[in-house]
Amino acid sequence: MERFKLARNGIMKAGAALRQCPLNEDEVRRKTDHQDLVTCWDKNIEQMLRREILQFFPTDRVVGEEYPDKPGCPSGVIWYLDPIDGTTNFINQRRNYAVSVGCWENERPLFGLVLDVERDELYWAKKGGGAWRNGDALHVSNCGKVSDLLLATPCIQYTFLEEHPQRENMLRLARAARAVRSLGSVALELCQLAAGEADMFVTTRSAPWDHNAARVILEEAGGCICTLDGEPLPLNLNTTVAAFNSREMCKLFMQGEY
Repeated sequence: MERFKLARNGIMKAGAALRQCPLNEDEVRRKTDHQDLVTCWDKNIEQMLRREILQFFPTDRVVGEEYPDKPGCPSGVIWYLDPIDGTTNFINQRRNYAVSVGCWENERPLFGLVLDVERDELYWAKKGGGAWRNGDALHVSNCGKVSDLLLATPCIQYTFLEEHPQRENMLRLARAARAVRSLGSVALELCQLAAGEADMFVTTRSAPWDHNAARVILEEAGGCICTLDGEPLPLNLNTTVAAFNSREMCKLFMQGEY
């Protein structure tokens, strides 16, 4: 079976399981504190996806949120899995969460898929093949003015309330933008940007499994992505993320023209 078909089948199976799963209070655990949660379903879905990938492609590497790979150079074929991106939303809302699967080879993207589970909307892209939501082509917005843009960030607290080197810039940007919205899922918010439903995205903390599928979709939709400092986004490290509907908007942000 070819990798993209395997990923598509797997992510749809994962979504179907999550829509039907019960979630009891005793199945929710803290990772580090009360704002960093995990459920048995995070682990179960990742294990399911891992088993299917390694059954057909035993020499591929798999990097997931619940079972990270050993640190090392991203060479060969690597899969990045987030079994539930937006675990808090999954627990509290049972909506606005996603399954995310990205596949790369020697730091070159092959494809990315992000399933908005409760809406049953599959965002996907193959390198060089455009970006899609189910069967509809996606393209970023044409917004060119900071005062007109909708800014997305997955966590209001860490972006605007906690101290970090970019905090004053983030506050100034929020005041200059038309509005700020927070969905609570890196993957889904990057897909909103790809669909033209937001114009810029920022986060002070993101892991490879959070963004390595959605970034493929965003770039195929005409957007661009980097760190908050304007550096190329590393493939295998936790990082800040800034994403834009155009290189012109990226340039305005990096020059502080807002």
